[in-house]
Amino acid sequence: MTGAGNPDAIDAVLARRFEALIFDWDGTAVPDRHEDATRVRHLIEELCAFGMHVAIVSGTGVDNIDGQLQARPDGPGTLVLAVNRGSEVFAVDQTGPRLVQRRVATHEEDNALDRAAAETVRLLESRGLRTELVSTRLNRRKIDVIPEPEWQDPPKAIIDRLLDAVTEHLHTAGFSGLADVVAIAEASARAAGLVDARVTTDVKHVEIGLTDKRDAAHWIVGFLGEQGVGPGTVLVAGDEFGTIGGVPGSDSWMLIPDAQRSSAISVGIEPTGTPPGVLHLGGGPARFVALLADQLERRRRGEVPAFDEDPAWILTFDGLDPERERSIQALLALSDGRLGSRGSAFVAGATAEPLVHAAGVYDGEGSQTHLLACPTWQHVTSLRGSPDRLRRVLDLRTGVLYESSANTHTVRRSARFSSLARPGSVALRAELPTGTALESAALVAPEGHPPSAAGRDGDTTWMQMAASQGGVVAAASQRSRPQQSGAEVLERLGTYVADPEQLPTQAVALERLHKLEQAGFERLLGEHRSAWARRWHDADVTIGGDEHLQVALRFGLWHVLSAAADAGEAAVGARDLTGSAYHGHVFWDAELFVLPVLVATHPAAARAMLEYRIRRLPAARAIARAEHRVGSRALPRLDR
Repeated sequence: MTGAGNPDAIDAVLARRFEALIFDWDGTAVPDRHEDATRVRHLIEELCAFGMHVAIVSGTGVDNIDGQLQARPDGPGTLVLAVNRGSEVFAVDQTGPRLVQRRVATHEEDNALDRAAAETVRLLESRGLRTELVSTRLNRRKIDVIPEPEWQDPPKAIIDRLLDAVTEHLHTAGFSGLADVVAIAEASARAAGLVDARVTTDVKHVEIGLTDKRDAAHWIVGFLGEQGVGPGTVLVAGDEFGTIGGVPGSDSWMLIPDAQRSSAISVGIEPTGTPPGVLHLGGGPARFVALLADQLERRRRGEVPAFDEDPAWILTFDGLDPERERSIQALLALSDGRLGSRGSAFVAGATAEPLVHAAGVYDGEGSQTHLLACPTWQHVTSLRGSPDRLRRVLDLRTGVLYESSANTHTVRRSARFSSLARPGSVALRAELPTGTALESAALVAPEGHPPSAAGRDGDTTWMQMAASQGGVVAAASQRSRPQQSGAEVLERLGTYVADPEQLPTQAVALERLHKLEQAGFERLLGEHRSAWARRWHDADVTIGGDEHLQVALRFGLWHVLSAAADAGEAAVGARDLTGSAYHGHVFWDAELFVLPVLVATHPAAARAMLEYRIRRLPAARAIARAEHRVGSRALPRLDR
């Protein structure tokens, strides 16, 4: 995968949307530190506005990068500057850079760096090589091995010529190349007491430091994990991945094990080629800027977001199996603790049941009490049949359900979720062939359950469903936009307001829908991913050596973590909100099986479960007294 002349390899890596970008600055984004970076600034600001996370890794200081770039993004994507070879990290917003991480050397470490640099210079000069200690930057010392006027500030575009000049300069002193100088610096660092010194080179300089780009990459990958962005959706870009003068290129340190599923490309000259797994594009900063522009265009046209195809985090179902479809829809059901939506395929079939239920809202009386059927938002097309090469993938890491098919008249690719950050809210983005027969409205009344009231205004639909007490009102909007590729993108946002005591009005739902529309799909997706990342931070359990057991455990945890709201009261039924089984009744078993898990992983939800029981105890005790018994008896309407 290391040839700029291999268009198939290039397309396989780059012809897709990435959720985050990590890249070197000098030689990758700009030719040098004097170049006008206006074009790069505008692209980065727009990419952040469309939800992409952008991280710049550099050996220079924040003032140099920020002074040249001057980007002031307004999210929902984040701009990060990891500078001083991993010693500092700044987050940048409309107010400018804000320090979020700094490696502070101890007094002893600073003295050791001074000794190591001085000893390196002494040893080099003892063999007749003139060098110069040019700076004592944060946590590192920088030695110029070719302090000649003609090589004062060489651009990355001529790194091959610089390497030839440095090699010749070293040969005159009896050194075989840069690797010899690096070895001397490493030995000097160890002698000075620096057991884990990072010795790097940009060909002109050799640096002895406490950090390098691998520290920056570790921090960035950890930060992206907190945003719910897995390595498989990350692109790493640089211009020095291959060896130079027998020494690993400075950008190779960004290829850390934690990001091994990421894609990596080089736009540099790479005199000795790139290491395995790094695609050599060439073309310098101009090629990189074109890549940024392509990623921005993919977002502008509404390309479906990417997911990390890590088998330990995804659950995949191919095709439609009529005998198993009901259970598959339940397994793929999306829930945020307040609203549950079954994961039915978009093309309707005999077994399709795109049900939606709201927690705690019941209809009927006595033993026939059941969860109220709510308007569905999963209907996209009125076509029926069996989609060609249908695939549904549940990303457990982010709680997003992806669907794809090869049908010529239905959904090609889609992503949908029930927002964990804004419970009761849903979002869908789907790519369809132009002319697909779409449902005329964003909401469809459940079969056999006409709404008590409904209305429509342009692209916005609302429906009110009355229960025996209380009810649900839903509001949703959908918009489609044609694409040059002969496709169109459908985007749908919706919200459900549920109340078990009184019937909500459409005004509340429409107001919430307006807020969702102001936020937009990308911001909602970013919030949702981050919310799941926080949930997993406290709950994930890793198992080594058994991938199937790992994903099975995460799948079970995912459904438990989806089951209960984390505020107010949580009515956790036997089948949660995955369908109509058990009529949605709440059994005391939940306190035995679900509650202990939530106590350990998500205490706020455990409290909400207890709140549900506590608020019903007075009535349950009254029923027991009426039957001349002590204690409490479950309410016949809601509990069993």
